[in-house]
Amino acid sequence: MKPLLFTASAIALMMGTAACTEATSHAETTPPVATETAAATPDQIKDERAADLEEMTRADIEPAARDTYTMAPDELFASSLIGSAVLNPVGEEIATVADVWIGEAGDTPKLIVREGGVAGVGGTLHAVGFDNALIENVTDGEEPDVRVTYSEASLEGLPEFEQNGIDDYRLASEAMGTTASLAFGDTLARVNDFIMKADGTPEYVVISDGLAATTKFVVDADTLTIEQGDGDGSLLIDVDADAFAHAKVLPADQ
Repeated sequence: MKPLLFTASAIALMMGTAACTEATSHAETTPPVATETAAATPDQIKDERAADLEEMTRADIEPAARDTYTMAPDELFASSLIGSAVLNPVGEEIATVADVWIGEAGDTPKLIVREGGVAGVGGTLHAVGFDNALIENVTDGEEPDVRVTYSEASLEGLPEFEQNGIDDYRLASEAMGTTASLAFGDTLARVNDFIMKADGTPEYVVISDGLAATTKFVVDADTLTIEQGDGDGSLLIDVDADAFAHAKVLPADQ
């Protein structure tokens, strides 16, 4: 009787050991459950990118070579307009272009013309909308003609143009040659000119990187903002380091 009991006990012990071994083996071979990580949202990616750019200088991301900007046939420099002859509908000179009103984003650009005066001094200034003017002979290096819908008498009858403040940078001539701050780092740039459509739409600002630099870059016109009010304004080029590092270069002969 005792040998039978021993055998039964041994069998039970062996079965228990096998069960434990199987459980342990199963636990060791079962892979851990993967935990899903939420993907970053577009806004989070944008914020992280902006934070990285704030710590960069333009030299950190300067491309090996820049693209060159090519003027379109209907584009011209604001500087080429200033001093141009203003013609009446039959081609007679009745005034000269004294300046170009650039204004701020959303403003309607205007020609500021001078009737009378000598060598750009004296006379009376009037604002003429580009919708009443046709810019002719827009070619590289040539001063265009400005043909308006007014006779000399009707031009003289227009209201006199009076600027609200001095050096508020709403006139092209006031902005050109002025130092502007870049939106990244402590970098300064000089505003050299504006590239405009023949219908007066300002498309680009031509700037140089630093006060003595000769290389000229082309950035969107709407990046140029006036930081302060009339008569005491300052200019800001609102581009980040990445955008400025990839701005196109204006050819040296322009």
